[in-house]
Amino acid sequence: MKKYFALSFILLMSLAWSMSRAQGIHLNAQQLRGVAGVYQSVINKDQYVEFSVREDQLVAKLLWNNAELHFIPESELIFNSREAEEAGPIHIVFHKDSSGTADQVDVAKIGIWKRARDYKPIVRKEMPHTPDQLKPFEGLYQLQNVESRFIRFTERENKLILKQSWDGNEIFFLPETELTFYSPVIPAFVLDFTKEKDGSISRVLAFKRDVWIKTSKIVMTQDVLKKYQGKYRSKEDPDNQVEIRAGNNSMVVKQLWDGKEITVLPWTENYFNNDTQSYGLEIVRDKNGNLQGVRLLDTNFFERVPG
Repeated sequence: MKKYFALSFILLMSLAWSMSRAQGIHLNAQQLRGVAGVYQSVINKDQYVEFSVREDQLVAKLLWNNAELHFIPESELIFNSREAEEAGPIHIVFHKDSSGTADQVDVAKIGIWKRARDYKPIVRKEMPHTPDQLKPFEGLYQLQNVESRFIRFTERENKLILKQSWDGNEIFFLPETELTFYSPVIPAFVLDFTKEKDGSISRVLAFKRDVWIKTSKIVMTQDVLKKYQGKYRSKEDPDNQVEIRAGNNSMVVKQLWDGKEITVLPWTENYFNNDTQSYGLEIVRDKNGNLQGVRLLDTNFFERVPG
């Protein structure tokens, strides 16, 4: 009996500790201002985060995309994010220098960020331009070495619009120079295009990191697409099946659980998309090139049903 009482007591204490940690302690605005300021990533010098105090809360603004996180204090220097990622809340620890000033923050699983005492906000200036000057940048771009990641650029109202294929989200850009564009909403989001000798645009570098290659329009006949016809079932839930029919330069995906049909067009030989619905279909093959199935919406794998 004592054994079970002791075990229950330990479990209750563990639960209470977890709850107290999740709820945090209360710090007033003056205490929170001790860690407020702009910090720069040691790993990526182009990334800054600004900690500010808002209604007795510590708020972190990611200056490269304007996303915000709200932090709950565990102590005066230790905080956990209210928003949780797949691995749980983000745990951060501030450290002080010899004068007692918070000069860096350690972000769990990400690294050290140092206080940027001489930080100056990015100021961008739009270059005079016309819609015709933006037209050469239009088109579909594929993330280098990634089969199913695409962005599309179109000119609209004298702005260059970036549309993400995976979620349909749009961001507009303005030219700062002939080949460099920026987002007025997220000034740190910069696009650097590459122009070839013939004047054509061949690629774009986003965030000084991600290379996107401009693709050419592809046409596939019905005879070529017929090899993908048939039924496919979800690997996770075999009761969920889709049926694929081949058309001329298109395929129709019919969801057998609700009868809904989506028409997708080829963007590459192995990737199809419905741009309006942000619905992607990737052809999945084994190492020998044999058809295994399809991946829908980037994550859901459906294996081919024999027959």
